[in-house]
Amino acid sequence: MILRKRSLATALVLAVSASGVIVAPSFAAVNPSKVVTIWNGATSAKEDEQTPIIAAWAKTQGITINVVYKKDVRNEFIKAVPEGKGPDLMVGAHDWTGQLVGAGVVAPIVIGSLGNQFSKDMKSGFTIGGKLYGMPIYSENIALIWNKRDGKDPAGMTMAQLIASKPGLAMPIQKASTNGDPYHMSAISSSFGLSQFTRNSSGWTKTVGFTGTGVDAYANWLVENGQKLVATDGWDKSACHIQNGGYAISGPWMYNHAQDTISGCAGKPLTKAEIGIANIPSTGGKTVHQFSGVYGYWQSVKVAGAKNSVNVGKVLRYIGGADFQVEFQKKASNIPANADARAQLTDKNLTAFGAAGVNAYPMASWVFLDTVWAKIGQAEQALVWGTATGNPGDFLRKAVASLQSTIDAA
Repeated sequence: MILRKRSLATALVLAVSASGVIVAPSFAAVNPSKVVTIWNGATSAKEDEQTPIIAAWAKTQGITINVVYKKDVRNEFIKAVPEGKGPDLMVGAHDWTGQLVGAGVVAPIVIGSLGNQFSKDMKSGFTIGGKLYGMPIYSENIALIWNKRDGKDPAGMTMAQLIASKPGLAMPIQKASTNGDPYHMSAISSSFGLSQFTRNSSGWTKTVGFTGTGVDAYANWLVENGQKLVATDGWDKSACHIQNGGYAISGPWMYNHAQDTISGCAGKPLTKAEIGIANIPSTGGKTVHQFSGVYGYWQSVKVAGAKNSVNVGKVLRYIGGADFQVEFQKKASNIPANADARAQLTDKNLTAFGAAGVNAYPMASWVFLDTVWAKIGQAEQALVWGTATGNPGDFLRKAVASLQSTIDAA
């Protein structure tokens, strides 16, 4: 999640604690039933584009928003809530839901008719056991980003042609990465008929979907082509690559970043009109099913029965409404989850992201998902950078078999 700006709409004066966590001032003099605490993974108030909007609205309702910024917000939340501490609400990506529910730190939410504003896919990532645990606020998926000012229109180009072009196709597959990046590589692996898990009519199963002849084809492709991709070791380098006329597979955050001035980059910032968003061509011949992600807010289990529970509910419903999501979209250039807010979207490139992700699958949210990302990424990295042993397909199959055993034993 990229959160950059701060608005003076919030009355909070933030201070840095001894631990380095930015916290709001004491609310000792404020009626506790009127205070709603939110934990946010932004690194500072300067990067938080959400809370100022929420705080300005809350002030009109007689509610005070207490925002706390946490670097490792998910794990700190999981640790704090069982101790009776932590926030009322936390914001993050939907694939945290499984781990949060598994840890018993979030409660189901009831949103009534507001739920009609969210598609089945929007809600699916926050749903466990038929219960909705998170309020969706915006969605994102990856697409092919290109430079209209200095680059060539990728329409009709194959993946091989994109890679062979100058300056080429950038992907976050840096050699120094510990666990690779299966999220972005899904744009390629899925085109070989592979998926993080298999799917049925209910959505994701717990069976890893790297099976069949596609395993051999994808593994061999990684060995033969992986190092031809332009490896980038950070968002700055990916954005700079686009500014210099190259292509990149990335999401709305990179669309925004390509418009920034980047230190040390010879390329100049692009305007929105100079950036193109296109479909990702199929590498393996099958449909590209990249991941889609939905960001939202979870409610802590400690809210039930608390003095401020009514006001927490009010804030949560406001966050899910069109008014908040329209204002947030204007600041963050994202795709609102709320249908009424999304209908007001005027940015053609953000609309193009949605079109490019029409076949995207929402990320799974199993408790063990972190392990799955890591193990698949490690195998892909080994094949790309030549540390894999034996036949490429057999190496990938063996890695997946080991991963499946870990999942089955969980």
